[in-house]
Amino acid sequence: MHIDRGQLKNQAKEKLHKHWGEAILVGFLPIAIMFIVVIVTIIGAMAVVNTQPDNIKALQSSGTLMTQTLFSSSVGGGTNLTDLIVILLAGVMGASTRIGFLTLWRREPRQLNPLLRSLIGFRPEYIGGLLVAYIVIQLIDSIPTLLGLINNPAINVINFVLLFVLLVVNIGLSQTFLVWKDLRDANKGGALTAIRISWQLMAGFKWQYFVMELSFLGWWILTFLLLFIPYFWLYPYQSMTYVGFYDALKSRKPELFA
Repeated sequence: MHIDRGQLKNQAKEKLHKHWGEAILVGFLPIAIMFIVVIVTIIGAMAVVNTQPDNIKALQSSGTLMTQTLFSSSVGGGTNLTDLIVILLAGVMGASTRIGFLTLWRREPRQLNPLLRSLIGFRPEYIGGLLVAYIVIQLIDSIPTLLGLINNPAINVINFVLLFVLLVVNIGLSQTFLVWKDLRDANKGGALTAIRISWQLMAGFKWQYFVMELSFLGWWILTFLLLFIPYFWLYPYQSMTYVGFYDALKSRKPELFA
């Protein structure tokens, strides 16, 4: 089975036609929140470096924002609950925005305030499962970081292999939040079911998804060179292409949602 990448991108452009302003606003909140998270993380990292310089290497090896926050809290001698809450909210915000773009792709509902569309994942029926799924995925991503705290050359070799394994795992779980939305709408399954179905959906399509991600690399390089100004155009375009990929997957494996 093959999903035509070019056709998907053309569909994304067609669906964005006359809706670019709405799509940019849907993607605006995660940009603002991630900016805040980065600032909070940098401040926390600087505090660790200033108070515990011996732990710089361990902090640099942290693979996820959540792990960085937990690590900096533990070595700093206190529980930085605020940082952890901010990072969890940022994770849910990113997931919520993906769902928002899915509703934009499907035009469900046709008329909805763009900012409310980006916050759709915070509705009571969605937020609990999004939190659980996000935490589970973050914990999986944190395995190399936790192993890296063990000072053993053999662990370093294992971590190197794990990085490739996690790349495959992350691609396999990339549809989790979108699956969760559809499961909740149908009153079926929970967050862990969404993770399992995402993995099953991506069976046979991981390489195609990876190539699709790489196809945006040139745009990201251009965005970087132009001081991120094109980001407000690129983010909606890329996000719509991704949710279109999900809908194409779902149409090929409808039995997973039966």
